[in-house]
Amino acid sequence: MLKLPTIFFLITFSLLAVIHIIALELFLYWRFWWFDIAMHLIGGSVVALGLFTLRDLRIIIPARYLQVVPVLLLVIVVAMTWEVYELFIGVPIESDFVVDTLTDLCMGIIGGLIGYSVGTSVNKL
Repeated sequence: MLKLPTIFFLITFSLLAVIHIIALELFLYWRFWWFDIAMHLIGGSVVALGLFTLRDLRIIIPARYLQVVPVLLLVIVVAMTWEVYELFIGVPIESDFVVDTLTDLCMGIIGGLIGYSVGTSVNKL
């Protein structure tokens, strides 16, 4: 039986994937300046909840990796990797590239904190 963190992960990941596909088809990333920010928030939550899901699926994750600092470090690594990926696929570099990248990273971290909070809270139930 699936545990609550895994259910939240599956819902959040599915939501992220569906919204991303729709956003690409309708050019929402280019129409709304704030859309990318919301997606990074959701993405950070997905990464954090993914660690709890791995543990729930009996993949050996030491308890020390489910603390806030390792979870946020993973979120930062994934967010930075995504930013590099955007450069490689040719997403246009705007004049506010540094501000946009820092905002994306901050929103990923906030999303990671939300995902971590949800994962730890529902584990106690």
